[in-house]
Amino acid sequence: MGFQEQEKELFRQEFEVVIRTVKEEEKLKVGAVMNGRVEKRRDGYEEGHGGHGFGIRNEDGDYLLEMAQSFELACLNTGFQKLHTYLISYESGGVQGQINYIRVRGAEKSNVTNCKVILGECVLNSIGWW
Repeated sequence: MGFQEQEKELFRQEFEVVIRTVKEEEKLKVGAVMNGRVEKRRDGYEEGHGGHGFGIRNEDGDYLLEMAQSFELACLNTGFQKLHTYLISYESGGVQGQINYIRVRGAEKSNVTNCKVILGECVLNSIGWW
């Protein structure tokens, strides 16, 4: 937020390079504040979006969904039905949003039993992951 489009694009390129370096046989977990809002609609992103988002999708949210699809990543935050208070990860000046996301390879999402975001923190409950 507040970065020029050039800076965002450089970050995206570097982020994608890092993801490509993780071998397929290794577990990949990405937890990040990405300022993208993916909302509830899945719109062709069914493999990576669980259908339980919050807010209105923005341009950065489009990027997150496209990136997740290209790397076969699942957004765990959207995979579990929660009260809105557990979907919201940002609140300031009366504005609320879901901008923190935890992602794993799509094949690993069945190992996750719960994912709940608490304002400012990401918490992942699963068996044998940490």
